[in-house]
Amino acid sequence: MNISVIKYLIVLFWTGLFSFSHAETGISRFVSLPELHSASVGFCIMDVETGEIVSSYDSRRLLLPASALKLLTSATALGIYGGEHRFYTDVQYSGHIGKDSVLYGDLYIQGCGDPTLGSEYGTRQVFDFRNRLLKELENAGIRRIEGSIIADDSRFDTEGVSPKWLWEDVGNYFAAGCYGINYRDNTYRLTLRSGIKGSMPVIIGVEPEIPGLSFSNHLVSSSNAIDSAYIYGAPFSLRRYIYGSIPEKRDRFVIKGDLPDPALFFVNEITSFLKTSRIEVVGAPVTMRILNEEKKIKPLSDRYVLFRYSSDRLSDIIRIVNHNSNNLYAETLLRWIALSRYPEASASKGIEVLKHFWKEKGVFLDDLVMYDGSGLSPVNRISAAMLCRILAAVASDKNLQAVFYSSLPCPGVSGTVRSFLKNSSFSKRMRLKSGSMAHVQSYAGYYDAGNKKYAVSVIVNNFSGSRLHLRRVLEQMFETELRSL
Repeated sequence: MNISVIKYLIVLFWTGLFSFSHAETGISRFVSLPELHSASVGFCIMDVETGEIVSSYDSRRLLLPASALKLLTSATALGIYGGEHRFYTDVQYSGHIGKDSVLYGDLYIQGCGDPTLGSEYGTRQVFDFRNRLLKELENAGIRRIEGSIIADDSRFDTEGVSPKWLWEDVGNYFAAGCYGINYRDNTYRLTLRSGIKGSMPVIIGVEPEIPGLSFSNHLVSSSNAIDSAYIYGAPFSLRRYIYGSIPEKRDRFVIKGDLPDPALFFVNEITSFLKTSRIEVVGAPVTMRILNEEKKIKPLSDRYVLFRYSSDRLSDIIRIVNHNSNNLYAETLLRWIALSRYPEASASKGIEVLKHFWKEKGVFLDDLVMYDGSGLSPVNRISAAMLCRILAAVASDKNLQAVFYSSLPCPGVSGTVRSFLKNSSFSKRMRLKSGSMAHVQSYAGYYDAGNKKYAVSVIVNNFSGSRLHLRRVLEQMFETELRSL
């Protein structure tokens, strides 16, 4: 081989090597990291106007999205109802109101599953509903209710907790069940006092007080400063089991659990409140679920509306879902989706209607396995490309784009992404929803390049190493990819 040929091959080698290095992308460097050797990664950037995928990696692989699934749930509810829509809790009565100020019948509170009822995230005070009820009863001249106050929770089925959720989650506040009546975020706070390492913390109290609720305490005090306590318990059961640990030597330490039966707690509280407000209630408070199970259904009779109590606007609710990653609000949205076609809601009917809604829009959810609306189930699956297609479809709808875009937090500024891309020049031009659970991290949303808008999504499953480090390298990947657009 002559010298000129050898020189040519050397030049060709170094040129090719330089070209490869120059062409290396943020996502290619990211997936080659040692902590991702056993991981599954899906990545997609899509031009929302054309639907063209401009950068991707294994974008059709079905992966566990965690809370990024809330984007699909909230976008569907917004598409069906619109941002200004409200749902209503109806207060009704049977029988008649006598001239002696007695209601000779029952008072019904027919729920719509409104998650903002008494919610700390809602636009009204926690006790706004019961204060309004008292005023309306006084205006109607009712000073005594001969029957009962009945919480009619029948708009939703009784399977408020998904069978696909983990047992270690059920009983904790973030896995609160979703029912026809939701109240005070379906959450209570348990206050504890811890002693020295290895001792059992003492239960001080529960707020709000829940009649009949009891605990089997297996907690220990730990030198670890992290809250590692879990409350276990089945829906409608008043027995709860506490395991794990809390930090040692704390005079007051609060953990949160889910209300076992929100409708029953709600109607108990309402009945007690009215009695202290000098409105006598003769019958015991009860829920429609309990009446059904005990086969004590009251004879059908006419009901008369006393007043209607609205939920917050759907746009406000969706903002809580996507900014705060609120699971209860998201599960309610899934059941409201079902109510657009069915008289009674369930999670399975909501998923059925959701798929039909997007199919009618020409978006086929082939890359989707869905069991809940919040993303809490570890058997949900979706692809990065599917998330981008949903986001692009919403962005192309002028009636939805502004409300949905504003529901997403700005990375580095607010919501669950306030620490992500905090010092990046790209953060102010992005809106992202995050998702995280054990060995799962995801982000999906929008990037506004000025002349173009892109849908972006990344899902990482089964990574090793720390989540903090993973987020840092994800930031680097995003910055490299967005810079190249």
